[in-house]
Amino acid sequence: MKKLVIFDLDGTLIDTIIDAGRCFNKVLEQFGFKTYPLEQYNCLVGGNLEVIFSKLLEEQYRTEEIIAKLKNKYREVYSLDPKPNTKPFDGVLDVLKKLNEKNDISIAINTNKSQVLAEKLCENMFSDIEFSGIFGYVDERPSKPDPYAVNELMKINNVLPEETIYVGDSLTDIKTAQNAGIDCIFVNWLKADISALLAENNVRFVANIPEDILTFL
Repeated sequence: MKKLVIFDLDGTLIDTIIDAGRCFNKVLEQFGFKTYPLEQYNCLVGGNLEVIFSKLLEEQYRTEEIIAKLKNKYREVYSLDPKPNTKPFDGVLDVLKKLNEKNDISIAINTNKSQVLAEKLCENMFSDIEFSGIFGYVDERPSKPDPYAVNELMKINNVLPEETIYVGDSLTDIKTAQNAGIDCIFVNWLKADISALLAENNVRFVANIPEDILTFL
């Protein structure tokens, strides 16, 4: 039985595609790079910023210096953006409430979004939900797919890997769970064709609607 459920944030609990995509395009435009249709960010948002910009840039521009500048500017732009379109996915809040009602299960957050923004979003959108820990991006702290945050959350909650499960929507989330030696539930709210991704990464659990998560615990 699972005692700790660790959730990714972007693309898993909250829909940030429109606002994050706008901010990525704003940064790319400021630096004179090609911008992209917002729907193209569906498979990118929520991952490591270095990886995202590496995929967005043409090969000759994928230098450490350029990517570092883009990452810093994105964090600045996104932190100041009002995020008018960011909201929880339908059904997510109900599932979190049901998990909170279970005395033997704790829930936590692990995201590559900055710590400050992660806490602010959770406070604004999940004010009635109790999280046993929120781990976001902090300078000098390893980010996903490094298992650092997962390991820390297991220590905080005094649980074993076999008692822990990760819920996310990206390859980064799958690798995070694998690196920590825990099970993973892959969420597919957009109903995309993920058969190859699942087969290549040996993912056993897929949630097509938030309620599905409860069946795997």
